[in-house]
Amino acid sequence: MMLDVAALDPANLVALHVLLEERHVTRAAHRLGLTQSSMSHRLRRLREALGDPLLVPVGGALVPTPRGAAIAAPLASALAALQAAVAPPARFDPATSAPVVTVAMPDLLIPLVPALLADLTRAAPRAELRIVNVPADLSAALATGTPTLALAPTSFVHPGIVARALGHLRFGVAARRGHPALARLTVASWLAHPHVVVRVGNQTANLVGDELARRGLTRRVGVEVPTFLAGLLLVAGSDLLLNAPTALVHEVASALDLVVRATPIAIPRVPFAMLWHERFRVDAAHAWARGVVFAAIRRRLQRGLDGA
Repeated sequence: MMLDVAALDPANLVALHVLLEERHVTRAAHRLGLTQSSMSHRLRRLREALGDPLLVPVGGALVPTPRGAAIAAPLASALAALQAAVAPPARFDPATSAPVVTVAMPDLLIPLVPALLADLTRAAPRAELRIVNVPADLSAALATGTPTLALAPTSFVHPGIVARALGHLRFGVAARRGHPALARLTVASWLAHPHVVVRVGNQTANLVGDELARRGLTRRVGVEVPTFLAGLLLVAGSDLLLNAPTALVHEVASALDLVVRATPIAIPRVPFAMLWHERFRVDAAHAWARGVVFAAIRRRLQRGLDGA
């Protein structure tokens, strides 16, 4: 016997469950907000689909057939499980939860992590913070929820990623204190020394290189490195120069006793933002995490970022 699948849609199965409980068409219809004729129509379709009367009139009530009685308990359990599956999630309470917040960020922001962790654990004592590198395909990573959030230029992601602007990054030149180019940083002195170039692994353009090419200028690349932090460590012990976002570099530059000056040519500003995938927009735990992360990072960077 072929089942009529359309007759076994969830609405009709709920109607059967209520009929088996109420054993009365009118009461069942009232409970579901249906008319008596609509409930009778549903029962008729169910009988046809299952090839059994399911409930038969005895006196003034309906009595389940053996098939109807056999269906009652498993149907009730199945509907309860379905209801539990789609029930609203439990209210998120950071004080009693143990959220894991994974943030992809440039390595230059590592000095900000202790303050960020303090802010997270102040509201959620059991929170765990995980810091990861910004992946090459950031959009795909954010879609999976690992990382939870990213702090990166908006050019790193595709549509479908939500961006909450932190501001715009300006590029500066980092050099060791006493570097000969710093006496008077001109285009000529800037280009006279080899540069450290950071290749972070994504396909976004190199703004400094592109701007130099647009002006018909070239620079000498001394070293290529995968991270800005590695570049700054090289600069600290050499006459290499590194072009880096000034708002992100100051903490590390101070620790390494580096000097940061404005570039001698104007480099396009870079929109910098907190990023996440739109599918997490209404998730309570995610919303809490991004609120804390945004406030902490914005507070530490606001003096070095141009207005959003």
